Amino acid sequence: MKKALKFLLPVLALIAAVGVSVVLFISRPPVEHRELNIKSPLVTVAPVRSETMGIPVFTRGTVTPGTEIQMVSEVSGQVLELSPNFANGGFFRKGEVLVKVDPIEYEVNLKRAEASKAQARQAMLQAEAEKKARSRIRNASKNQLASYDIQYRQAKAQYDATVAELEAVKLQKSRTTVRAPFDGRVRLAALNVGQFVRPGQQMGSIYAVDVAEIRLPLSDRQLALVDVPMRFQDGTEKTLPEVTLTDEYAGRTYSWKGKVVRAEGGVDERNRLLYVVAQVTDPYSPDPNQPGRPELVAGSFVEATIDGRQFENVFEVPRKALRNGSQLWVVDDNSRLVEKDVAIIYKAKDHIYVSSGLEDGDKVVLSQMDIAVDGMEVRTQELQQDLQPEVPRKPDDLFGNSNTQKEKPVIQLPDSKPSEVNALAKQAKDRFEQLSQEQKNNLKEKSEKLVNQVRDLGQALNSTEPSKAAEKTSVEPEIETAQPARATMSPLAAALERDIAEQEAEEESPVIPNQTPTPTPTPSPTPNKASKAGSQFVTATVEAPEALQEARQ
Repeated sequence: MKKALKFLLPVLALIAAVGVSVVLFISRPPVEHRELNIKSPLVTVAPVRSETMGIPVFTRGTVTPGTEIQMVSEVSGQVLELSPNFANGGFFRKGEVLVKVDPIEYEVNLKRAEASKAQARQAMLQAEAEKKARSRIRNASKNQLASYDIQYRQAKAQYDATVAELEAVKLQKSRTTVRAPFDGRVRLAALNVGQFVRPGQQMGSIYAVDVAEIRLPLSDRQLALVDVPMRFQDGTEKTLPEVTLTDEYAGRTYSWKGKVVRAEGGVDERNRLLYVVAQVTDPYSPDPNQPGRPELVAGSFVEATIDGRQFENVFEVPRKALRNGSQLWVVDDNSRLVEKDVAIIYKAKDHIYVSSGLEDGDKVVLSQMDIAVDGMEVRTQELQQDLQPEVPRKPDDLFGNSNTQKEKPVIQLPDSKPSEVNALAKQAKDRFEQLSQEQKNNLKEKSEKLVNQVRDLGQALNSTEPSKAAEKTSVEPEIETAQPARATMSPLAAALERDIAEQEAEEESPVIPNQTPTPTPTPSPTPNKASKAGSQFVTATVEAPEALQEARQ
């Protein structure tokens, strides 16, 4: 028996499973054939047009002073005085005394030179007098006259030598006072008061602040785009290329304007680049158009954009549209992709400049596509280039307006048609009539509370902002204070309140004394100054009661 059950049970289970499968197969729902709609990929495109433009060249460089000198002592002595501006980073004016050395030694030499000059002059005058006296004697021989003439010439030469020595001593004494040769700044100050200096000793390093120079490296391709003054004549006959320097300081980017004035003597052997020199006039002056712009100090690393020469029929394309080095995807009139090989003049930081391969009005694809096939259908959206940045809200202003704005914010109600408002009011009135007397009384109390809350909210908003009228009242108590404006209700709440008032009049029910319709504030025909300053209109939106919400749904 057990053996029979072991054989029959699997067979029965198998038969039951087959039966269930047959039933499920027979009762299966009919198969619906639906057409498969595959959406075309969405790409961002930018229409391009050929223009005559100058291609800007992007490079970087380090700021160096236009004029820099090493201060070396020409005299010896003790340092008596230093200018307060003669310190690292100090600014000075042309002609300002920077260093003063003790001149006592040169004053002694000056007295000696003046004494020598006086003696030599006396000897010269004596020799001249003897020469004139001997020339008047008739019997004097020519040899005697010649000897007196030679003595006079020797005395005169000795006098001229003492005069020159005196001028040299005066020059040495004047060099004990070191004056600034130009308006500049101290890079390094290597002196202290009381220090003894000798001729040839370095006192410091200074540079001029009238002009700053920037060495900018250019490759062969970049040199082909810029009119670099390669010869001396080029600097006078041609217009020098303009350059815009940019640097980031404290999270903001500032710019300076300059010109490329010359190219260096040759190509650098290490990197095979040619360096050009750009000059910026008055780099330490402020710019009213860029408040807070820092000084263009020596040693700063800046980015430079040089204005290139003009090219005709050039397309400016965003660089992110470039594929495989020299290919662009374009969408034709049938919304299909077309691959185009283009000739690129220059690849800039954010754009590429194409000379051929495109046509006016072509829509260049900017989106990155994983799969792109020539002739594939796509959906397009144009690049929005005139997007204005959102104005950040200040935390101390509740309405997000800047402190300089004088206009008060106005809260506007959502737009709604009068017919829709009337229909909703009618539905609310019908639902109100279907309520019991107890429910009507509860609804009246809720409406009254809402009206009072809105009125209190408007008064609170007006009291938080001190007005000019309140300040003037504290000084002149005779002037009336401005009454705060009452808050207005939404059209739905106003219509509901009118319907409630009409229903109460029909049923002759007692009117709640505190309940008064909130009038719309209107300005007085002849308001005084205090009322103009203190009054403020606030528009509030009131949530409808539960019965009205159900009718609206």
